[in-house]
Amino acid sequence: MKSTLVFALTALLLTGFDASASADVKIGIVDLPQAIQATKEGKKIKKQLEAEYNKKKSEMEKIVKDIGKMQTDFEKKSLVLSDEARMKKQQEIDGEKAKYMELREKNLQDLAKKDRELSQPMIKKLNEVIGEIAKKEGFTVILHKNDQNLVWASKEVDITDQVVKALEK
Repeated sequence: MKSTLVFALTALLLTGFDASASADVKIGIVDLPQAIQATKEGKKIKKQLEAEYNKKKSEMEKIVKDIGKMQTDFEKKSLVLSDEARMKKQQEIDGEKAKYMELREKNLQDLAKKDRELSQPMIKKLNEVIGEIAKKEGFTVILHKNDQNLVWASKEVDITDQVVKALEK
């Protein structure tokens, strides 16, 4: 999105940005996540992702509970264990914690991948709709509302609702 904003600003500067040039410039903004989440297809995607997340979450909670039980048992028995046995048990617990962290990271990556897979067709359709609106209504530039470089924009240039309506057709 940064490159889009830089391109738009560069184009404005190259035109001289005088009064006559500014009359021809029409800028719009779209809140892409809001547009996606407001559609039936977007809600379906969100529901699928939440189901996948909840499944993985319950699996992870069980692992955390098991590690907590191991830790509690270790603390209760550590005074009667030999130094070697105590060290071995602590290494076992640390190993389980490391496995948990690896699985957690893998689950996050899997969820992100699933999100991309499910969202890709929707994003393609979203970009096509935005392009059609831009051509039809003569926009020079349409920016992402949540772009870090976008400091402020008037509500009049926000076309998110229009994009949602077009997506639902």
